[in-house]
Amino acid sequence: MTKKGISKTPLFLRVISILMLLAALPMLLWCLNLIDNAALDHTYAGAGCFAAGIAYIFSMVTAIAGLAFAGRLHRHCWCQMLGYIQLAAVVLLIVPLYSYAALALPPLFIVTVLYLFGVGWREKRDYE
Repeated sequence: MTKKGISKTPLFLRVISILMLLAALPMLLWCLNLIDNAALDHTYAGAGCFAAGIAYIFSMVTAIAGLAFAGRLHRHCWCQMLGYIQLAAVVLLIVPLYSYAALALPPLFIVTVLYLFGVGWREKRDYE
């Protein structure tokens, strides 16, 4: 098997996973601080900010899986599954967050898409 392209580079996956870990904790704390203000503006925006905080906690799990399985190409299917779940959560959180989605979700969306490129967005792997 040849290693060509950025999606098959373990270094790219490791860098994105570290970036995801570094972004997750401050954004988690920021989302939790937004709960009070968001609850005053919109009905479910406070709950959406709490759910965004939970999504950032899940992104830590996804990043740790990316770091653990970066060198093992046969384990990238686990990383892809976690990345797809995280991407679905980001898209679903747009509705309850209302205008706060523009503040809380862009870092999570960007690192999730980069993470999925790192594990191979839709690659089917054949191993002998």
